[in-house]
Amino acid sequence: MKITLVVKNRNMSSNNNYKALLIDLDGTLLDLDIQQFIDAYIDALSDRFTKHLDKKDFSEQLFGAISVMVKNDDPGKSNEEVFYEDFCLRIGLSEKEIKPVAKDFYDNDFPRLSCWARAHPQASAVIKAAKDRNLTLVLATNPIFPAAAILERLSWSGFSEKDFTLITTMENMHFCKPRTEYYSEIADIINCPPELCLMAGNDTLEDLIAATAGMDTYLVDDFILERDGIEPAYDYRGSLKELAAFLADPG
Repeated sequence: MKITLVVKNRNMSSNNNYKALLIDLDGTLLDLDIQQFIDAYIDALSDRFTKHLDKKDFSEQLFGAISVMVKNDDPGKSNEEVFYEDFCLRIGLSEKEIKPVAKDFYDNDFPRLSCWARAHPQASAVIKAAKDRNLTLVLATNPIFPAAAILERLSWSGFSEKDFTLITTMENMHFCKPRTEYYSEIADIINCPPELCLMAGNDTLEDLIAATAGMDTYLVDDFILERDGIEPAYDYRGSLKELAAFLADPG
């Protein structure tokens, strides 16, 4: 098993001591053509709002509101609350007007975007290994989407809500990646000390930032997403197949 270990200036948990596995979805458990998916997503969602603004303006306002949500540091507001407060002001519609449109979109249009995704052939081995270890499983996908969208994408990976103790969504979380507070909140919710959590994902910023919350990190490099100017620092690195072997062998 080819695992790269990077020793940090802190006490790392033994592989045998982990109590929870946090794992990313897009690019980790799910092979997703992210740019094609985002483009198709914006095209489809903007079609629902053509009476109010054109696609370019809609895209700008949507990403503007998402940016506000990602930067939010108020623990008293859910991501959903922050998003709608900003987005409604931007497009001049109320939450009551937007939500039924969004629900219909996620129920009927969003599933068609599965053409840009495929299940990762090694994902089931990772989830099985974690369950065999009795690890608390968290789907730590960036909670910038509503639960309906996340659960739909999760189904594309071959899993369902029942496979995880916690799935982070815009409704149930108060912070987003890459904020340290996002990972601290997860640890609080599952009642597990951060040092006993392992975060696995493909994003060198959004996933590896979990280290700042005291968690160990595993960079899954099948579809690695590198960030300009970011020198990745991780405890372990390997493919999803190697992660499954790593979890299966406590060492």
